[in-house]
Amino acid sequence: MERMWSRKVAMKYPKQWIVLVNLSHEPNNKVIGDVYLVTPDKDIAYSTAKSLGDSMGKKMVVEGFNDAPQIGGFTICTQSL
Repeated sequence: MERMWSRKVAMKYPKQWIVLVNLSHEPNNKVIGDVYLVTPDKDIAYSTAKSLGDSMGKKMVVEGFNDAPQIGGFTICTQSL
């Protein structure tokens, strides 16, 4: 497992769901934890976090950074013809 800041792990794994365990809170509301699982499936990430129970301390599921441009809440998709 790799120990990382929650924001850094979101940037490292774009468009993925990450389960962080053994969380600790640092000054300025920063959260650091061990990366337990990286998956493209949201349901798997949440079910894994739930199944761990209290065995791995505090847990958190983070969505990876999505850099798709958005206008008014909709994601802009382009198609090449």
